[in-house]
Amino acid sequence: MFQKQITRADLVQDFHRFGIPFGGLLMVHSSLSSIGYVTGGADTVVDALLEVLGPEGTLVVPTFTDESAMNPSFIFDPSSTPSMVGAISEAVRRRPEAHRSIHGWHSVSAMGRLADAIAKDVGLSPWLPDGPMSKVIDYGGEFMLLGVPYKRLTLVHLMEWECGVTYRPGRIVEVQMRCPDGSIGKLVNLECPPESPFPGNDFNRLGRAMEAEGIVRLGVVGNAITRVFQGRDVRSMSRKLHQKDKQAFLRQGGVVTELSYGNNVSMPRGDLCVVDPKVIYRAY
Repeated sequence: MFQKQITRADLVQDFHRFGIPFGGLLMVHSSLSSIGYVTGGADTVVDALLEVLGPEGTLVVPTFTDESAMNPSFIFDPSSTPSMVGAISEAVRRRPEAHRSIHGWHSVSAMGRLADAIAKDVGLSPWLPDGPMSKVIDYGGEFMLLGVPYKRLTLVHLMEWECGVTYRPGRIVEVQMRCPDGSIGKLVNLECPPESPFPGNDFNRLGRAMEAEGIVRLGVVGNAITRVFQGRDVRSMSRKLHQKDKQAFLRQGGVVTELSYGNNVSMPRGDLCVVDPKVIYRAY
């Protein structure tokens, strides 16, 4: 099927409609295939985001490796271990100017003015106050869901930690890490995998509540349903919901809350949010 080619200029125009501030701080969870056929692929999307943010802006992406890290032979190399969460995140990680946090399971990569502040000296855990996601909030940053649902908003794990949920008590994890001199050392982090019994998360519940409050900017980028919101709003809404319901972040009755905007499509690598499921580009 013929698909319209989406250019960098198209993406810049679409991103501008979300009011992303020039010089701003933006963390992006994304799916390249949800956008459609992008000329130049993931690097074009990264270039468009950087153009909108400008030279004083900062772009942050998750570069998680938790699936690989379950393998006992896994060695985390901050400079070369690929991201497991999509082509756009991997394109950022591969940029020479990108800085990556030293977390064996849940690292982030950042580019721009605040890259060092976000990704360096981040402490024991991505889920503690000195972790990168908390820093994005504290610096007034925004979050973008580009073609993916709130289920992919791992920031909510930080909210679970801050709210003191009982099903994520936290535990020390160790992986091997390749040091800058080429030697192999040990990397110790604090992670928060859930304890059984665990019904599964439903972050879409939080997202629906935020949309009902009018604090989410909704629109499209290419074929991708896109949502942009302030990190501080995620924090305040999470606390509000958890005060009312201690199960606020969990599935109810074994199902995930449906989102009312766009089409939600289940794919092998995770759910997507798109305008037209037939325009999902499956060749990436």
